[in-house]
Formats: sequence, C-alpha cells, structure tokens
Amino acid sequence: MRCISFCLTESYRLAPIASFFRSAGYIIKQYRKVLHISHPTKEYNIFIFSYGCLITWGLKQREEKQLLLQLKPFSIKPLSTIEIGSFIYRYDNHVEIKTHGRFNVDIITLESKNPQLKLAISYGLAQSIQLESYESAVQKTIEQNAHYPEQLAKKGNISLSQKEISQRMGQIFLARSYINLNSEYLAAPEYFWEHPGFEDYYNMSEKFLDIPRRVATLNQKLTVLHELFDVLTSQLQHRHSNILEMIIILLIFVELVITLATKII
Repeated sequence: MRCISFCLTESYRLAPIASFFRSAGYIIKQYRKVLHISHPTKEYNIFIFSYGCLITWGLKQREEKQLLLQLKPFSIKPLSTIEIGSFIYRYDNHVEIKTHGRFNVDIITLESKNPQLKLAISYGLAQSIQLESYESAVQKTIEQNAHYPEQLAKKGNISLSQKEISQRMGQIFLARSYINLNSEYLAAPEYFWEHPGFEDYYNMSEKFLDIPRRVATLNQKLTVLHELFDVLTSQLQHRHSNILEMIIILLIFVELVITLATKII
C-alpha cells in the first residue's frame, strides 16, 4: 500500500478544511498542528499539517489527485515547486522503516492499523518533506549565485546592486530563522507530550530520514551563502568608497583650476 508525503504550500487553514470534509461525511480528528481525516467505509488515513505538508496512507493515485484539488482553496502561499516523497507500507508483528535492497524503495512496516501509530511516523515524514523543500530552494539559490565569486575574481566587480544583495541576505536570514526557531526540528513535536508512548516511532522515522544531520547541513549551506553575500556587500561598499574618493579628488582638482584661473586673470 502507498504512503505519500507532499509539501505543497507554506501553510494550510485547518479549521475550514475540517468543516469542508466533515460536511462531506468524513471522520475528523484534530491534534496539535495536524488534522486527521478518515472515511467511515474505506481504510485510509490522511494527515494534513498546518505548515503545508500532507501525508496520505492507503490512497490511490486518482484519490490523491482529487484530494490535492480539494485542498487547494485552503492553502496559503502555494509553493512553485511541489515536493513528493513515496513509501510502501505493510502490516506485520513489528514496526520498522528500511530501504529494500533490490528494488530501492523505502518500506514502512506497521504492527497495527492504529492511526496514532501512523501519525507518529507521519510527523517525521512531514518534517522530512518540508526540509526537502528547503533543501531544493537553498540549492537553487547556491546555483544562482555560484558564479559571483568567479566574476569578482576575474573582473573585480559584480553585477548586483546593494539592494539586491540585501534582499538575498534577508531571504537567507528568514529561511535560517524558520528552520532554527521551529521547535519541531530541534525536539519532538508537542503531540508527544500527551502521547509519549508513540514517541519512539517518531524517533525511528526521524533517524531513518536523517533529519538532524540534514538540518545541520542546511544551516551550514546557509552560513556559506551568508558569508558570500557579506563579501559581496564589502566589495560594493569598497567600490562606493572609491567612487566617493574620485569625486572628492575631482572636486579638489576643479577648485584648484578655478583658483589658478582666477589668479591668472
């Protein structure tokens, strides 16, 4: 059976989503920052996270497409690039997440059909797919700006203005702030304060998806980008200082010419 994770938008409005699906006959449960949707006659689970991520368990592709269309009106600032993660899940007498060696597919083994077990793992899946969205955005930023150090080395100047550099530094600061101020990346989500018996399953998914190391790597890349723009800012300030010096020298020269011309006349 399919378990699919999506990162589609910056955030979802959970209350209107709950009302919409409840009126359509679905079963709705609300937890901290997440909405659980299930069907009274079908065996699937949908977890919608307020920070724009969606995890589906047991839906078919056509049902997923329909769900994405239904959720679109409730999204805030949809992302230009959608991130999707794919897993296969099955039931056995234990809980495990591993990669199948031959088919290169990630398999989640569940010991029961308990929705809270799926939710515990879904917290890790949601964090991972959101990180993937940040990773893609940061990598794109790196590729867009990788040529500036070489341009600076060859030509001694760059084609960015002070305003453009400041805007890019602001975007980096916002990304870093969100990642590091989001407590769910630094500790277990608040959901497990009330349901500590399921925290081990969240930790299992976090370890399998390598979330702490990826957060550290992402921060390191953001630091390198910030340092790059610091260098570019310094170069622009130096260029501005040189221009001011040339203007001052020119004014002094003009003053000398006028003084000499006055004396000669």
